[in-house]
This record gives sequence, C-alpha cells and structure tokens, in this order.
Amino acid sequence: MVAVVYDRPVGQAVSSATYTTERDLWHPHQIVGGQVALRRPHPDDLPAVVRWYRDPELARLTRYQTRPMTHAEIERFFQTRMLSPDALAYCIVELPTWRLVGFTTFSSLDPDNGSVLFHITIGERDAWGRGLGTEATELMLGHAFERLMLHRVGLTVFSYNLRAIRAYEKAGFVVEGRLRDAISRDGRFFDEVQMGILADEWFERTASG
Repeated sequence: MVAVVYDRPVGQAVSSATYTTERDLWHPHQIVGGQVALRRPHPDDLPAVVRWYRDPELARLTRYQTRPMTHAEIERFFQTRMLSPDALAYCIVELPTWRLVGFTTFSSLDPDNGSVLFHITIGERDAWGRGLGTEATELMLGHAFERLMLHRVGLTVFSYNLRAIRAYEKAGFVVEGRLRDAISRDGRFFDEVQMGILADEWFERTASG
C-alpha cells in the first residue's frame, strides 16, 4: 500500500494539514502518494480533458457511446463533474514532475448508506500499464474509507477492458455481478461488470501491508 500525505504543497516539505472549511475536510486540495498525486482540478486542465475525450480508444474503453463528444459536451462535463463546488474530483499527476495524466471522481454519494461510485480515466497513453491508475485508485479508496468514513465503493467496467479489471482487482475490488450483453462494440455484445470493495476489506488489506 502507498503512504498518503494530505495537502502537501508542491516543492515544500510535508507539514500537518490545516483545514479552513468543512469542504477541505472531505475534499483536501492534494493527496500525495508515491508515483502519483491527486490535486483539485482547475480551469486550465480543460484542453487535456478535451484531447482525451476525443481519443477513440479511450472512448471505447470508458464511454457507452463511441461517437466523438463535441467541445461543448466535454466542457459541460468538465464544469459539472470536475469544477462544481459539489464535485469530489481530482486530477491525477505523475510524480515527481506533476505532469497531468488523468482524472478521477466519486459520484452518486449516498451518505445514508455510506456508499459511492468510483470513476477513473488515465488519459495519457504513455501512462497506461505502469501502475499509476492502480495507485490513484488506492489513494481514492483510502480517502473514501479513512477520511469520508464510507462503507462501500463501487464501480462498473466493460468486460473487454481487461487491463482496467486487473488494476481494480489489484486495488482490492471484487466482481459482484454482471449486466449481460449491456454494451455493443465491434459487432458483438459485452457485459458490464459490477465491482465493489467494502471498508473492512480495505482495512484488512492495509493492515496486512
């Protein structure tokens, strides 16, 4: 498991986190790991998100529709899912350069039942298969269970996205079910795989190293 540091200023020594608002308690400005850090998005991240969402292979792996998204659609997604005051979203940056390589979000937060849905996109192709997505996932899970005190984190992934499924399993997710033939690609139907991890499973993993 990775060591987690909250609110580590770029280029400065680690100090104890200081929070000024209730929002900062559940959405700190930065979460720093070993290979990657999570930081809050800012408006000049939009061009990278536009480029990623226009990548046909990325669309095949992450979106239900394969048609290219318009700039207006991407900007609307960016504003509502990443920059909105209510959004719990982070950009993923590679250390030590702090290069932007992707983003990750929580959605459908259900505080009454302690659950949330997890999403992640590694947009830079040269960052694929290097464990950066797995570490970013672990940082988000640590935040969900250790800071937000949630009980369950779930996700969905297309069955042909084997690389993502392996990364999720490495982070502790288990397959819970399938929506059979839920998506059509390349003239065939594929399942949508439902995966999840519970708080006690996460803490057992962290305790065992």
